[in-house]
Amino acid sequence: MIKVLIADDSAFMRMQIRSLIETDPNIKVVGVARNGMEAVEKVHALRPDIVTMDIIMPRMSGIEAVERIMATCPTPVILISSLADNEVELTLRALEYGAIDYISKDQLSKDILLKKIYMAIESNPYVINQKKQPSEDKAVHGALPSKGSYAIVCIGISTGGPKALAEVIPNIKPDIAAPIVIAQHMPPMFTKNLAQRLDSISAVPVIEAQNNQVLQPGHVYICPGAMNIAIERRNIVSLYPKDMFDYIHAPSVDLLMETAGNTYGPETLCIIMTGMGSDGLAGIQKAKKAGSYIIAQSASTCTVFGMPKAIIQHGLHDEIVDLDNIASRINALCAR
Repeated sequence: MIKVLIADDSAFMRMQIRSLIETDPNIKVVGVARNGMEAVEKVHALRPDIVTMDIIMPRMSGIEAVERIMATCPTPVILISSLADNEVELTLRALEYGAIDYISKDQLSKDILLKKIYMAIESNPYVINQKKQPSEDKAVHGALPSKGSYAIVCIGISTGGPKALAEVIPNIKPDIAAPIVIAQHMPPMFTKNLAQRLDSISAVPVIEAQNNQVLQPGHVYICPGAMNIAIERRNIVSLYPKDMFDYIHAPSVDLLMETAGNTYGPETLCIIMTGMGSDGLAGIQKAKKAGSYIIAQSASTCTVFGMPKAIIQHGLHDEIVDLDNIASRINALCAR
């Protein structure tokens, strides 16, 4: 039985979330909280498997509650908020503090909520990370290369992305010889805020990419949400509307990896990080044939191991790298 705690200051929302959850006989609501303070207290008292958390609440916000829960009793948190303009940045902060995923209240449905609850239970990163062994990094064949001549870095990432990127991008050195292009599964309103947030804490400029933008070394470019990003010419970004392709996700990691591999070949450094599903697998298969170098994030440091797992299971990786070492590998492999 999966135990869920619902935290929301709206009685209507608490009732609605409970009614959706209790359609599944394997999930039980063990308690409700009307504010962040109650949520923290009830996480300690009830030990739920999952918490659904509103962002804006009295006494203590959902953001502060997430931060306290992760510091004292790590538990998977799914944010359920209106995602109005003033809540986007707050949601990103909560994701950086350790919330596992989010749902917009206007998109809340039984299928979406139950899917995210089961995904969180299956991954449960807080249990996995407690079992983490030191230095899980390894190469498929022989020693890790200490240097490389990579002209572009492409990162594909999804669930758990804001938190993971906040640990990687601030540790990138400004003098690397390659631009970094990121396809992060996110809605349109999020990616600009994500870029601004990372830019404020990083030594390298981080911006939301624009169509036909010229890529510069030591800069980070995040694909706008609901758009697709391709690297069809050296040092040039191409953006396309979602409906131009049949990819499930926009941005599509497959498209980024395939086009960058075709354009840069062995000069492409492809990194697949935390995320649910297998977006990136088809693109990496083609990039690998073009000679690109492939890094997969380690299982023990992923919020959700789906995307890197698909790469590793198909033997496409050159390295498996822990989250806290990904920036150092980029710095080393893209050193001037």
